[in-house]
Amino acid sequence: MLLNVSQLLMEASGSVREYELDERIGLLDNSREDLVSGEVRLLKTTRSIWVSALFTSDVVNQCDRCLAPFSQSVHMDIEEEYFPALDPATGGRSQPENADDDTLYIDENQMLDLTPMVQEYASLDLPMKPLCKSDCAGLCPNCGVNLNDSVCQCDTALRDPRWGALLDMVGNSSQDG
Repeated sequence: MLLNVSQLLMEASGSVREYELDERIGLLDNSREDLVSGEVRLLKTTRSIWVSALFTSDVVNQCDRCLAPFSQSVHMDIEEEYFPALDPATGGRSQPENADDDTLYIDENQMLDLTPMVQEYASLDLPMKPLCKSDCAGLCPNCGVNLNDSVCQCDTALRDPRWGALLDMVGNSSQDG
Protein backbone atom coordinates (compact mmCIF):
# COMPACT_ATOMS: atom_id res chain seq x y z
CA MET A 1 0.00 0.00 0.00
CA LEU A 2 2.40 2.61 -1.28
CA LEU A 3 1.30 6.21 -1.74
CA ASN A 4 3.44 8.84 -3.47
CA VAL A 5 3.26 11.96 -1.27
CA SER A 6 6.00 14.06 -2.92
CA GLN A 7 3.55 16.66 -4.25
CA LEU A 8 1.62 16.81 -0.98
CA LEU A 9 4.83 17.43 0.98
CA MET A 10 5.51 20.52 -1.16
CA GLU A 11 2.03 22.00 -0.62
CA ALA A 12 0.83 24.27 2.17
CA SER A 13 -0.29 22.99 5.55
CA GLY A 14 -3.89 21.87 5.50
CA SER A 15 -3.72 20.31 2.03
CA VAL A 16 -5.63 17.07 1.78
CA ARG A 17 -5.56 13.99 -0.45
CA GLU A 18 -8.17 11.24 -0.29
CA TYR A 19 -7.89 7.76 -1.77
CA GLU A 20 -9.99 4.63 -1.97
CA LEU A 21 -7.83 1.52 -1.87
CA ASP A 22 -8.43 -2.15 -2.64
CA GLU A 23 -5.20 -4.11 -2.31
CA ARG A 24 -4.12 -7.60 -1.40
CA ILE A 25 -1.66 -7.86 1.47
CA GLY A 26 -0.79 -10.56 3.98
CA LEU A 27 -2.47 -9.69 7.27
CA LEU A 28 -1.65 -12.87 9.18
CA ASP A 29 1.63 -14.74 9.48
CA ASN A 30 0.66 -17.16 6.71
CA SER A 31 1.48 -16.63 3.05
CA ARG A 32 -2.14 -15.95 2.04
CA GLU A 33 -2.89 -12.41 0.90
CA ASP A 34 -6.20 -10.88 1.99
CA LEU A 35 -8.15 -8.15 0.20
CA VAL A 36 -8.03 -4.94 2.24
CA SER A 37 -10.52 -2.24 1.25
CA GLY A 38 -11.08 1.23 2.58
CA GLU A 39 -10.46 4.94 2.48
CA VAL A 40 -7.35 6.96 3.29
CA ARG A 41 -7.18 10.67 4.04
CA LEU A 42 -3.78 12.39 4.06
CA LEU A 43 -3.50 15.80 5.74
CA LYS A 44 -0.33 17.90 5.34
CA THR A 45 0.74 19.49 8.62
CA THR A 46 3.59 21.93 9.18
CA ARG A 47 6.07 19.09 9.70
CA SER A 48 4.43 15.80 8.68
CA ILE A 49 1.52 14.01 7.06
CA TRP A 50 -1.37 12.88 9.24
CA VAL A 51 -2.92 9.63 7.99
CA SER A 52 -6.54 8.82 8.77
CA ALA A 53 -7.70 5.53 7.32
CA LEU A 54 -10.55 3.10 7.73
CA PHE A 55 -9.98 -0.40 6.31
CA THR A 56 -11.88 -3.67 6.42
CA SER A 57 -10.93 -7.18 5.40
CA ASP A 58 -12.02 -10.78 5.82
CA VAL A 59 -9.18 -13.05 6.88
CA VAL A 60 -9.13 -16.83 7.07
CA ASN A 61 -8.24 -17.66 10.65
CA GLN A 62 -7.93 -20.96 12.53
CA CYS A 63 -10.21 -21.76 15.46
CA ASP A 64 -8.26 -22.18 18.68
CA ARG A 65 -10.53 -24.99 19.95
CA CYS A 66 -11.35 -27.16 16.92
CA LEU A 67 -8.54 -26.05 14.55
CA ALA A 68 -11.04 -25.52 11.69
CA PRO A 69 -10.44 -22.61 9.29
CA PHE A 70 -13.07 -19.86 9.31
CA SER A 71 -13.55 -16.37 7.89
CA GLN A 72 -13.26 -13.47 10.31
CA SER A 73 -13.94 -9.80 9.68
CA VAL A 74 -11.21 -7.29 10.59
CA HIS A 75 -11.74 -3.53 11.03
CA MET A 76 -8.81 -1.11 11.17
CA ASP A 77 -9.28 2.53 12.17
CA ILE A 78 -5.86 4.11 11.68
CA GLU A 79 -4.72 7.52 12.94
CA GLU A 80 -0.95 7.98 12.57
CA GLU A 81 1.60 10.69 11.83
CA TYR A 82 4.35 10.13 9.26
CA PHE A 83 7.46 12.30 9.05
CA PRO A 84 9.56 12.73 5.88
CA ALA A 85 13.02 11.14 6.07
CA LEU A 86 14.30 13.90 3.77
CA ASP A 87 13.26 17.54 3.85
CA PRO A 88 11.38 18.01 0.55
CA ALA A 89 12.59 21.62 0.17
CA THR A 90 16.31 21.09 0.84
CA GLY A 91 16.77 17.35 0.22
CA GLY A 92 18.68 17.04 3.51
CA ARG A 93 17.95 14.56 6.27
CA SER A 94 15.27 15.69 8.68
CA GLN A 95 14.74 14.49 12.21
CA PRO A 96 11.52 15.44 14.03
CA GLU A 97 11.69 16.72 17.58
CA ASN A 98 11.16 14.02 20.21
CA ALA A 99 11.74 11.23 17.65
CA ASP A 100 11.96 7.73 19.07
CA ASP A 101 11.90 4.13 17.80
CA ASP A 102 8.14 4.31 17.17
CA THR A 103 8.36 7.35 14.88
CA LEU A 104 6.96 6.58 11.42
CA TYR A 105 8.81 7.86 8.36
CA ILE A 106 8.12 8.52 4.71
CA ASP A 107 11.05 7.06 2.72
CA GLU A 108 13.66 9.01 0.74
CA ASN A 109 11.57 8.71 -2.44
CA GLN A 110 8.56 10.33 -0.71
CA MET A 111 6.67 7.03 -0.73
CA LEU A 112 4.43 6.42 2.28
CA ASP A 113 4.07 2.68 2.93
CA LEU A 114 0.89 1.83 4.85
CA THR A 115 1.38 -1.96 4.69
CA PRO A 116 3.24 -2.44 8.02
CA MET A 117 0.76 -0.19 9.83
CA VAL A 118 -2.26 -2.01 8.35
CA GLN A 119 -0.75 -5.36 9.39
CA GLU A 120 -0.14 -4.05 12.92
CA TYR A 121 -3.67 -2.69 13.30
CA ALA A 122 -5.13 -5.94 11.91
CA SER A 123 -3.21 -8.00 14.46
CA LEU A 124 -4.54 -5.72 17.21
CA ASP A 125 -8.13 -6.23 16.01
CA LEU A 126 -7.91 -10.02 15.88
CA PRO A 127 -8.59 -11.94 19.11
CA MET A 128 -5.74 -13.77 20.81
CA LYS A 129 -7.79 -16.98 20.89
CA PRO A 130 -9.97 -16.94 17.74
CA LEU A 131 -13.11 -19.09 17.83
CA CYS A 132 -15.18 -20.19 14.83
CA LYS A 133 -18.29 -19.70 17.00
CA SER A 134 -18.79 -18.75 20.63
CA ASP A 135 -20.07 -22.22 21.61
CA CYS A 136 -17.37 -24.19 19.77
CA ALA A 137 -17.06 -27.62 21.42
CA GLY A 138 -13.46 -28.15 20.29
CA LEU A 139 -11.67 -31.47 19.90
CA CYS A 140 -11.99 -34.60 22.04
CA PRO A 141 -8.84 -34.80 24.17
CA ASN A 142 -8.71 -38.60 23.75
CA CYS A 143 -9.50 -39.39 20.12
CA GLY A 144 -9.20 -35.92 18.53
CA VAL A 145 -12.59 -35.90 16.78
CA ASN A 146 -14.14 -32.48 16.12
CA LEU A 147 -17.02 -32.36 18.64
CA ASN A 148 -18.86 -29.78 16.51
CA ASP A 149 -19.28 -32.35 13.71
CA SER A 150 -19.81 -35.63 15.55
CA VAL A 151 -19.99 -37.30 18.93
CA CYS A 152 -16.93 -39.29 19.93
CA GLN A 153 -17.18 -42.84 21.26
CA CYS A 154 -14.66 -42.34 24.05
CA ASP A 155 -15.45 -43.48 27.59
CA THR A 156 -15.80 -40.17 29.39
CA ALA A 157 -16.73 -41.59 32.81
CA LEU A 158 -14.57 -40.13 35.54
CA ARG A 159 -12.78 -42.82 37.52
CA ASP A 160 -11.00 -42.56 40.80
CA PRO A 161 -7.39 -43.68 40.06
CA ARG A 162 -7.19 -45.39 43.47
CA TRP A 163 -9.72 -47.96 42.23
CA GLY A 164 -8.06 -48.33 38.81
CA ALA A 165 -6.83 -51.94 39.17
CA LEU A 166 -10.12 -53.19 40.60
CA LEU A 167 -12.17 -51.39 37.95
CA ASP A 168 -10.01 -52.94 35.23
CA MET A 169 -10.65 -56.40 36.72
CA VAL A 170 -14.40 -55.78 36.84
CA GLY A 171 -14.34 -54.45 33.28
CA ASN A 172 -12.45 -57.55 32.01
CA SER A 173 -14.67 -60.06 33.83
CA SER A 174 -17.87 -58.50 32.38
CA GLN A 175 -16.44 -58.84 28.86
CA ASP A 176 -15.47 -62.50 29.39
CA GLY A 177 -18.93 -63.63 30.56
